[in-house]
Amino acid sequence: MWLPDFLLPESAAGFGPVSKIVGGGVGVVLIAMASLALLPTHNTPANTNVTTLAQASGDWQQQVSDQASKLSDACAQAGQVAVPADAATDDGVVAATAALNTTVTNSCAFGTLHQMQQALYGTDTRAWTQDAVTTLVNQGQTAADNLTTATNSLTNAISLVEGANSQTQLATALATYEQQTATVGPLISTAQNTLASGTPADASTATDLQAEITACNGAMTADQTSVDALIFANTTLTGCATDLPKLTTALLMSQLTSTSTPSPTKTTTQPAQTQTSQPTQQPATQPPATQPPATQPPATQPPATTPPTQAPKQSPSIGRAQVVADSGTSLTVSVWVTDPDHVGYTVCFYNGSQSGSTARNSGSQTVSGTVPVSSSAPRNPGAMLC
Repeated sequence: MWLPDFLLPESAAGFGPVSKIVGGGVGVVLIAMASLALLPTHNTPANTNVTTLAQASGDWQQQVSDQASKLSDACAQAGQVAVPADAATDDGVVAATAALNTTVTNSCAFGTLHQMQQALYGTDTRAWTQDAVTTLVNQGQTAADNLTTATNSLTNAISLVEGANSQTQLATALATYEQQTATVGPLISTAQNTLASGTPADASTATDLQAEITACNGAMTADQTSVDALIFANTTLTGCATDLPKLTTALLMSQLTSTSTPSPTKTTTQPAQTQTSQPTQQPATQPPATQPPATQPPATQPPATTPPTQAPKQSPSIGRAQVVADSGTSLTVSVWVTDPDHVGYTVCFYNGSQSGSTARNSGSQTVSGTVPVSSSAPRNPGAMLC
């Protein structure tokens, strides 16, 4: 007669998949059963009323076999439950694990399923009756129901812990995300304003900054219900907080370089004024032209060869900027500017990528200006000719 795998006679190796139980609160272990524990402890009596279940009734054997199959499936389902390490210490999970452990022991390899297998293998011989068969089948049904309930209880306990852990992770990631967006938002605005404020000498500085702005804007619109999305966005925004100020400063410097390139035209117009003022002095020296020719040419020649034509070559230069006052919200920065020819100049003050005031003047002197600052932004003030 053919028997399914779970009904094959026990061996020294145990009961196979139906002998798995949850153990230790952290996973599944295999309970090996010694074959001696499964051997009949007595011989079949000579009483003809005492028979094996198969000899008593093929229908009764089928009833027990069907229920044993269901119980075996329930044992296998219980054996597949594994408790994650991060949930193993939770009180609810520990209690549910212990309950399932006990139920498996009572229902599977050491319990009801074992009794049913004994009847099906012919090692349980008695004067079989319908009532005895019904009792055995009902025991198998109850064991299967208990296993299903215990398995579901453990699964639900694990789900609750994992859900709580997930909510904690989400709350942590969201708090970090809110801090990051509060920091990066103003940096993006400053970068966009800088992009629109002028044309750089090196176009790549604008291209690099625009690419960074695009990536940062994408991170600013992350799905705030997804832990994975927030973690990815936080990583991106951390880079934005570092890279945006650097790229913005690079673009600002490139723009200032571009605008300062035409400055020679300014210096050439200034000498032009000094030259026009010179002819006004010539009429004062012209009357002596009626004086003796021997001395008159030298008097008129010097104005034509005097240094005014060299003055435009001496452009203003700037020294190292120094902070002279810090109010907490602004810095006062001073710098020495050398302008021996009074050509004139404009000094631009800044702090990192943040522009400050400008000062126009002429002549060598100390020039001061202010730049806004905040407690969360680094202080890196400077000044340059613009």
